Amino acid sequence: MSLGRVLLVDDEPDLVEVLGEFLEEEGFEVKTASDGLDALSFLEKDSRFDLLLSDINMPRMKGFELIAAVKEKYPSLKNALITAYDVNSYIELAKIHNVGNIIAKTSPFNFKDFLIQVKSLVTGDIFGIEKHFEAHVQRETLSITHSTEIENIIQNLFNRMKDHPRVARVRTALRELIVNAVYYGAKNEDGAKKEEWDLSVALQPDEYVYVNFMVDQDKVGISIVDQKGRLKKADVLYWLERNIVRDTETGLVKSLNDEHGRGLFISREFIDSFIVNIERGKITEIILLSYFAEKYKGFKPLIINEL
Repeated sequence: MSLGRVLLVDDEPDLVEVLGEFLEEEGFEVKTASDGLDALSFLEKDSRFDLLLSDINMPRMKGFELIAAVKEKYPSLKNALITAYDVNSYIELAKIHNVGNIIAKTSPFNFKDFLIQVKSLVTGDIFGIEKHFEAHVQRETLSITHSTEIENIIQNLFNRMKDHPRVARVRTALRELIVNAVYYGAKNEDGAKKEEWDLSVALQPDEYVYVNFMVDQDKVGISIVDQKGRLKKADVLYWLERNIVRDTETGLVKSLNDEHGRGLFISREFIDSFIVNIERGKITEIILLSYFAEKYKGFKPLIINEL
């Protein structure tokens, strides 16, 4: 039985062949198109697909144009883009078109993460840091029940990662995200009024924040989970765009005078793979994957899943 039907769109025949065969070997049914117009023609005849996976730079119709047309005609069809170029250069278009997934073509290609992304999009089974590790790797979970525990947990994890070559960056990202999870996620505080935050506040059981830690021979993985699900995909794209795109008049990043919103951007910049999973009103999970060595050369992906 097929795991799902994927329409793969790319003008590079070799890549289509490689990715198509890989997905078929993993249990997917794959159909291909050479560009956006071919994909739309295909969908007019058969729209029973679970995922549209398209390159961005193609002749006749670009990937974002295809996504826009597909969202209008086939709103239930899930979508993702793929590119060999800098994903940050497409953040503004991702925000405009509400695209949460742009897969990066790395060298060598990261087939494992590619498969995880495809499966997550097709099935909606998006949560769990365990997906990124072999079954034998143990997960440790730390609970934050009071805001005064934040620094102790960060130091605890820092001690375990002290041999990681970029441990300072991981620590910075971790602090940003845990503070966000406690104060924005659990307590719903206003980021523009940080001076009014209670720095010694207890969390109720349904506000507890969980930090999961896993490590193998290749990478460290950390996930931060809050139980409120207040974060929105549109908000993540908004803050990333403001910290990446420059104002056309001043030439400076749009976020220059913003009082908050840099944490997500900083964390993504510091981490090899930054994954945001959201079920609105229920849970927000942010996964950080940081490799010990430069295993995959290329640009960072964009991974924001929202149910």
